[in-house]
Amino acid sequence: MAATSVTATIFHFGLVWYYFYTYYHYTITFEPSLRQFRPDTYGGLWKFLTFWGLILQLVYFFWSCITDMVSASAPHSSAGRATVAFRDWFLAAIVFPIGSLVVITFWAIYGMNRELIFPAALDEFFPAWLNHALHTFVLPLLLIDMLLVKHKYPSRISGILGAVGFALCYLVWILYLGFAKDIWVYPFLKVLEGPYFILFFAVMTVVLIIFYIIGEKLSSVLGGSEKKVSTAKFD
Repeated sequence: MAATSVTATIFHFGLVWYYFYTYYHYTITFEPSLRQFRPDTYGGLWKFLTFWGLILQLVYFFWSCITDMVSASAPHSSAGRATVAFRDWFLAAIVFPIGSLVVITFWAIYGMNRELIFPAALDEFFPAWLNHALHTFVLPLLLIDMLLVKHKYPSRISGILGAVGFALCYLVWILYLGFAKDIWVYPFLKVLEGPYFILFFAVMTVVLIIFYIIGEKLSSVLGGSEKKVSTAKFD
């Protein structure tokens, strides 16, 4: 393995443990007044996009470890090509856009009015380091990964459809929680009136697509990646 590959492998293995450790500390039980944040209410931790993002990071870096090992032992095998293809598609379509959305929207709303997304009452239960692990460090770690690994991005239509499809699944889920179970994971959604409610999600869709394109450009600049032109499974 080349020096860069060894560094990337060590980095990936380290982040698997980092995100697992973060998950362990994220299983917090909040007081009854913070009902929508309690993991023991309907939906558990799966109510939060932040938690979905945490699992995505864990899965991505675990898969990267597998890819590193397979690529080192049999880089030109069909298994090696398949693991790399899925890793690159998963990063491009899901992990980077969703991770960026979590970080940027969280701090943007937090800056305007933190009570709408992360009430001050949570500070008693939620340590600052954990907040930053979930809502800040995501992007720097992904950028380091892009710097260490040369990714091949899929076709733009494939990547964007993957990102929007994933976001749509989450949207259906939180709307079900809100309207059917009266659990509004993000309190600000409850106060948005009809047109603004629709506008918010339309804007978020556009923002997600922008994040996908930004990820594509950043990967190219940092790692020298190129868009795929092959007919691989995940194109």
